[in-house]
Formats: sequence, C-alpha cells, structure tokens
Amino acid sequence: MLEGTLFIVGAYLWGAVPGAYLVGRYRKGIDIRRYGSGNVGAANVMTHVGMRTGWLLGTFDCLVKGTLPVALANLLDQSHGVQAATGLAAITAHNWSPYIRFTGGRGVATAVGVILGAFMWQEFLVLTVVLGGLGQLIFRETGFWTFISILLLPLLAFLFDRPPEILYMTLAIGALLILKRLTANWQLPSGDYTLIKVMGCRILWDRD
Repeated sequence: MLEGTLFIVGAYLWGAVPGAYLVGRYRKGIDIRRYGSGNVGAANVMTHVGMRTGWLLGTFDCLVKGTLPVALANLLDQSHGVQAATGLAAITAHNWSPYIRFTGGRGVATAVGVILGAFMWQEFLVLTVVLGGLGQLIFRETGFWTFISILLLPLLAFLFDRPPEILYMTLAIGALLILKRLTANWQLPSGDYTLIKVMGCRILWDRD
C-alpha cells in the first residue's frame, strides 16, 4: 500500500515539473504562458522558442513524464489500480502544475506516454493512425482529431479486453483532457461569443 502511494505521489510531483515554462525562461527569457495559446506545452514552445526544442520537450513530456512512472509501476508488479492512478497523477500534474499556480500543458503527450507505459500497444498504433495520419497529414487539424482520439481510447481499451482498472483509466484520461480544454489555463471566454459556443469550440477544436 505504502509503495503504491509513493508511486502515485512521485508521479504527481514529477509530472508537475513545468518543462515548457522552464525552457522558455532559460532559452528566451519569456513566460510561455503569455505567448500564443498560453499553453505550457511542446506545441507552444515549437512556435515561440524553437522547433527542435519543442520536439525534445514533447518527447520528454511523453516518455519521461508519462511512460516512465507507469512502466516502472508495471515492471515492479504494482497492481493495475496503482498503475492507472500513477498515470492519471502524472497527467493531472502536467495539466495543472502546482509549481506554476495550477497552469500547465494540454496533457496529450503525457497521456500518450501513459498509454505506452501501460503497454497498450494496439491502442497506441490505432490512435497514431487517427491522430498522426488523418489529423496531421491529411486534414491538417489536430485539435478535432485529438478529440476523436479521446473518444476512441476507451472503446479500444474495451475491444482489446483491458483490465477494468485500465479501462476506467482511459475514461479518466479523456475527462482530464476535455476538462483542460474547457479551462484553458483559466482564460476567460471572449465576450464576442456566447459561453456555449466558446465551450463547444474548446471541446471540439481546442480553441475559442
């Protein structure tokens, strides 16, 4: 029980490290939250700090924040419940980091890392086709196809007969990513549009 708790708390504290914020301060002397989308994540870093830096940061958010804690929990024979809670803690901390007043990234890269850490290879491959193939290469619209991927993940976990704890984890991942879209680092909706329209745009396309 104690060991499982340490995994979850450790994943939270580690996942909360605001890499994009630190990189922006170190490389450009800027607060990345005040530029572009205000997102404390790799995509915003690519635009305002540098493409290579952004790719490296995205890899860090995915593999080091997301995959590493869950994979360690898996390899050290922690229960599926602990693995799921560890992954969710990492995503939650990345999205709402206590180190930078509960702002953060969108959590997509970290969520992908959690899926890899749970050895959900089939789901990863299908979502890579959906998000990378359809979203990025064909339609050039990752926001909407990320939303489709969020909906698909629990269905895929069910079809591939994952344990109940992992299935519930995929539902919770979707809820966290949607909630982050809605809150958008606490940015108030523009007065030019109705609240319902803004929330709909945030859910579907991740923008106001």
